[in-house]
Amino acid sequence: MKKLFPMFLAVAFALSMVGVAFAADNAAMPAKAAEKSAADAKKSATEAEKSATDAKKSATEAKKTSKAKSQQVTGTIEALDAAAGTFTVKGNKGNVDLKAGDKVKLGDFKVGDKVTVTYAGGTAKSVSAAKSKKTSTKTTTKTETKTTTKPDTKTETKTETKTETKTAPAAPATK
Repeated sequence: MKKLFPMFLAVAFALSMVGVAFAADNAAMPAKAAEKSAADAKKSATEAEKSATDAKKSATEAKKTSKAKSQQVTGTIEALDAAAGTFTVKGNKGNVDLKAGDKVKLGDFKVGDKVTVTYAGGTAKSVSAAKSKKTSTKTTTKTETKTTTKPDTKTETKTETKTETKTAPAAPATK
């Protein structure tokens, strides 16, 4: 029994050392987890920053591509407010409400004028008087009179008048 007691103490000591070792290992685990968590957070922050940069680039590209294409309308001015810089043009496809751009002077126009407007996004870039199509008109009149005398002393007179009008585009001007 004298030998059992020291052996029991040796086993108890060994178990206490193992318990301390496990406790130290478990204490180190949260520190490792904290390090790993910090690394993950840093990585997430980097990815978020990259994503934000990509979003800014996409927004810039979207602004560039979303610029309205220039359109042109030819018609008559239906409404005009030169002081406010707004006007309405009635074209083939309906009315177009526009705001005059920086270089557009509406003082030269009045309601009823025929104009050609180049615009984009509701703002007129240029307004000019519409060019009228040059045409030539040719009118031909033919009058035929027939007088017939019959032996019965009856005289017949027939008058026929034909009027023909042709409208054609004028020949292009030569320089």
